[in-house]
Amino acid sequence: MSEDRRKSAGVKLRLGEENRRSKRLWLFAAIGALFVAAFLVIAAAVAWNFYSIRTATKWFMWSQRYKSEVLAQPGRTAGELKHIEWDGWGWAGQDTTVYLVFDSTDSLSVAAANHAPGKFNGIPCEVAQVRQLESHWYTVRFYTDEFWGRRNALDCRGFGR
Repeated sequence: MSEDRRKSAGVKLRLGEENRRSKRLWLFAAIGALFVAAFLVIAAAVAWNFYSIRTATKWFMWSQRYKSEVLAQPGRTAGELKHIEWDGWGWAGQDTTVYLVFDSTDSLSVAAANHAPGKFNGIPCEVAQVRQLESHWYTVRFYTDEFWGRRNALDCRGFGR
């Protein structure tokens, strides 16, 4: 009988160890699943806001260089805002262009606050979006296949041309 008790105790001990090992595996699996889920949520948030994050980072890192480049532009036609090409993307002739614009009067601040497309003073044609980077500095996204200074579907050639 004492031998049966020892066997029974050994079986219980092994079952207990296996049970603890099984619980530990489930705990590690649950923690791993939480890490994967958190990574996916963060990756989705970054992907969803990629352009905003990229623009803010680009402006933070190189704004002084861009400012001096824009301000060095020769005098424009009366009423036209100083600008340079800031960003662009596209493929197969479907190009979208974003311009960095200096507006000394901050007349674009209302457009940036409203987040609405439109035709704004100092810009030669209707645009899809205006965003303010800081006081006097804006990004202006033109509609696809529209470029500052060119005539396409919208006449973006400029003022008095």
